[in-house]
Amino acid sequence: MRRAAVVVALALATAGVAGAVEGEKFRLGAKLRYERVLSAQGAAEPVAFEPDGPMLLHARTGFGDLRILDAGGGQVPWRRLPELQEVVRDVNLLNSGRSGKEALALLDLGPAPDPYDRIELDIADATFVGRVRVLGSDRRGGPYRLLSTTGIYSIQGAQDARSTTAVVPRSDFRFLEVAASSVLRIDGARVSGSADRPRLTRRRHAILGSAKSNATETQFTIDLGTRQVPVTELVISSSTPSFERPLRVEGSNDLKRFQQLAGARIFRFRGSTSAPVSFDSLFRYLRVSIENGDDPPLQGVRLETRGPSQAILLEPGHQRPFRLLYGGPEVKAPSYEFARIPPPAPRTFLDPSQLGPERVNEAFEPPPDTRPFSERHPGLIQLTLALAAAALVAGGFFALRKRT
Repeated sequence: MRRAAVVVALALATAGVAGAVEGEKFRLGAKLRYERVLSAQGAAEPVAFEPDGPMLLHARTGFGDLRILDAGGGQVPWRRLPELQEVVRDVNLLNSGRSGKEALALLDLGPAPDPYDRIELDIADATFVGRVRVLGSDRRGGPYRLLSTTGIYSIQGAQDARSTTAVVPRSDFRFLEVAASSVLRIDGARVSGSADRPRLTRRRHAILGSAKSNATETQFTIDLGTRQVPVTELVISSSTPSFERPLRVEGSNDLKRFQQLAGARIFRFRGSTSAPVSFDSLFRYLRVSIENGDDPPLQGVRLETRGPSQAILLEPGHQRPFRLLYGGPEVKAPSYEFARIPPPAPRTFLDPSQLGPERVNEAFEPPPDTRPFSERHPGLIQLTLALAAAALVAGGFFALRKRT
C-alpha cells in the first residue's frame, strides 16, 4: 500500500510538473503576436536564415522574444551568428611623391598578406575629384599588373561627400603601386578584405514606379517594405559606357518628409569600379537622386542595397518545417546552451523565399490594458468636460433669465 501510495504521489507530482510546463508553454505562445513557417532544407546540418523586414519590425531588438518550434512542437535552440568588427590593416609606405600631375605611392603589405579588396588612402587635400590607379606585384621591382581604377572625391557643401577608397579585385600581391590624380600627396594607406568586415547581406527591395527625370536629375525611390531594415551600403551601376556624376541619398518613412543621408559621386570609365556609397539608414524608403547636368540620363541603372547580417543559426538535428513565434515585448529572452558554446559554421544560408508570410498567431491574447482610465478613454473624458461646461453655461443662462 505504501509503495502504491508513493507511486501515485510521484505520478501526480510528475503530471503536475508536466502540466505546469505545458501551461507555461501555452501562456508563452499566447504572449507572442506573430508567427510564420520556415521551410528549411537540410535541417540535419547547421542552417541559418536572415530575418526579413516584417520580422525586424515586429520582433524585439536582439530577437529576445523569438521562439522556434520544430515539426513536433519542441523548442529549437538558436543563436545569432557572431558579429565581426571591421578590421583595417596598416601597410608600410615605402615612398610617396609626384610624377607629372599624379601623386604616387609604393605600398608594402609584407610577406604572404591576407587577401584584400579595398585600399583606403590617406589624402590630406580638402577638395578634389580624381582617379586612383592600383597596380600589384609580388616583387618590389615588378613587373606590375593593373588591378583597377577607382574614382575618388572630396566635396564640401550642404552635405559633405568624401571617398578615398580604391576598390580592387580580391588580391594578395605584396607590393602595390598607387597613382592618384587631382591630389597633392598620398600620406599612407590601409587595406581590408571581405573577411575583415562585418558580413553584409543583400536587402530585398522594390523600385516605386519608373525613374523620374527632369531637366537636371533622375530620381529613383526604393521601397524596403518596412521601416527598421538596416541599410549601410548602396551599390549603383549603369550600362552607360562612361560617366561621372554626383548623387544624393535621402530617407523617409512616409514619402513626405525626407532626410538627407549621404552625398557621393559615381563613376564609370575604362577599368573603373565605383566604391559603394556608405551611410546608416533604418528608413523604409530611400530616394536616390543622380545629377545629370546637361547630359542625358544614365541608361540601365541598377541599384543594390546592403545591410549588416542579422543571421540566426538553428541547432541542427530538428525536424522541419519550423514554426517561428515572436512579437512579445514582455517575454523573457531564452537561455540556450547552444548559444553559449562555439557555434558551428552554417552549411546553408536559407533563401528568403523559404521564410513564409507573417500572420497573427491565433493563440495570441492581447495583454490587459493597465493604463489609467483617463488615458484609456480620452474621448470620454473630453466629452464629460464638454457636457459639464455646457451645463454651467446653461445654468448661468437660466439664472440670468430669472433675475431679469
